Amino acid sequence: MSYTPFEMRVMPLFFYYLLLSVLGILLTVKMYLKWRQRKVPPPFYLTLVFIFFTTALIGLTIGLAEAVITGFYKEIYRFSLPFAYGMVLFADVFLFIFVSQITNKGRKALIPLIIIGIGVLIMLFLPWNWWGVPFEDYEGLVNIRIYSTLSLILYSYAIYIIIAITCRKAMKKTDDKITSTGLKLLFYSMISMIFFFLMFIGDTLLILLFNHPGYSEFVYVAWIFAMIFYILSYLSLVMPKWLVNWIKR
Repeated sequence: MSYTPFEMRVMPLFFYYLLLSVLGILLTVKMYLKWRQRKVPPPFYLTLVFIFFTTALIGLTIGLAEAVITGFYKEIYRFSLPFAYGMVLFADVFLFIFVSQITNKGRKALIPLIIIGIGVLIMLFLPWNWWGVPFEDYEGLVNIRIYSTLSLILYSYAIYIIIAITCRKAMKKTDDKITSTGLKLLFYSMISMIFFFLMFIGDTLLILLFNHPGYSEFVYVAWIFAMIFYILSYLSLVMPKWLVNWIKR
């Protein structure tokens, strides 16, 4: 089996991933400390969400590091792609649990979501995805990558939309400005994640329609939206004093 050579144009993305991984670790540690301070379920579940998203970033960074060092996208890189997508799946589930905890809604949907998520996870790791394998090596063979990726996106979108709708409904039922602002921040964090995947769809379309080699500007913008999600969801739960004072003014 052959390997796709690493292109120097992707090198900035490697350093970009490194920077985002450090930021993700910092925010995750801050969220963990907040959970240790409060000892209640919501910060714990949001800490898990941050852990899984940060692990996805670190996995992608390690995969690209192999390509940078060896000059080819090899086995570690190929594993890093489904691994990162799997971490996003876990993050989605715990994000749903987190919102269920703070809104007391949607708990009946948790078991079906977990079962569907397991199915998508299995699909992502099937060998017929050909992650990172040159097209020439699997031309004419069964290729399910588009279906696996689409399943992940639809699954994530379903969760984000459900959470966004739940937040909007909860906002209408509360007169407390602080609670309303927290729900609004969480709502916008879901919009950020919707745009996160939309950027990856844009990158995929470039590959399919215009024979683009991938790792376009869409990927850079995608992870900016992921960082916006980190910040907004953190603020929605933690509500630091400066934000509370700003809301009360």
